[in-house]
Amino acid sequence: MVKKAYRQEIKQLLSPARTLLLQQRISALLPADEHSGTDASYAIRSIYFDTFDDRAFTEKDAGISEREKIRIRFYDYRDSLIQLERKEKREKLIYKESVPLSRETADAVFAGDYAALLCCRHPLADYVYGQCVSSGLHPVVVVDYVRSAYVYPVGNVRITFDKMLQAGRADIPLWQPGNVSDVLEGNTILEIKFNRYLPEHIRQILGSVPGETMALSKYTLCRQNLLLKQGDYIGGRL
Repeated sequence: MVKKAYRQEIKQLLSPARTLLLQQRISALLPADEHSGTDASYAIRSIYFDTFDDRAFTEKDAGISEREKIRIRFYDYRDSLIQLERKEKREKLIYKESVPLSRETADAVFAGDYAALLCCRHPLADYVYGQCVSSGLHPVVVVDYVRSAYVYPVGNVRITFDKMLQAGRADIPLWQPGNVSDVLEGNTILEIKFNRYLPEHIRQILGSVPGETMALSKYTLCRQNLLLKQGDYIGGRL
């Protein structure tokens, strides 16, 4: 059995002014990741899944330390790279596993044909299919944002600035931008991921523009946005 390689994760909420200052300092030190466009950013659309009783949402809301999220993710509204992902959380430790999907399989899943996952012949796809059948796992929210990502090989450091967080219902046209509502009102989610330690010079730069460390969840923020603005259901509540 392959041992899971958990990583550290720290999240902060930054104002526009702090985002600009910190991103300038980080970009002067670290290279952008390989997926970045000419402006060092790219759009991400994630379609998050939850059970009929909203287990992922209610566990996060209750502060349960060990939980998981299931999502399908693609970039810049293109189907060249589509990933089915499972993210496991233990306090500040995270573990992510993924399997690529074809456009045909993704569209089938979005349409409710979860058996299409079995064609992947992958343990993660099999697991998600089992959850769809046994627990009513299904798409519940679209999460859009624009990411700028920077990397450093020592410690496998990855620093991301996630801006323009927006939420949409899972029944919107999924391969087109739009039909979403703003969530963070101009603020940015800073995510700092690393293996065992964060190099001191990076720690100092991050500390030079302090932000409030928070247990932020894009999934939860966007579900709450739908609840307040679009009358969505969460955990059996309006």
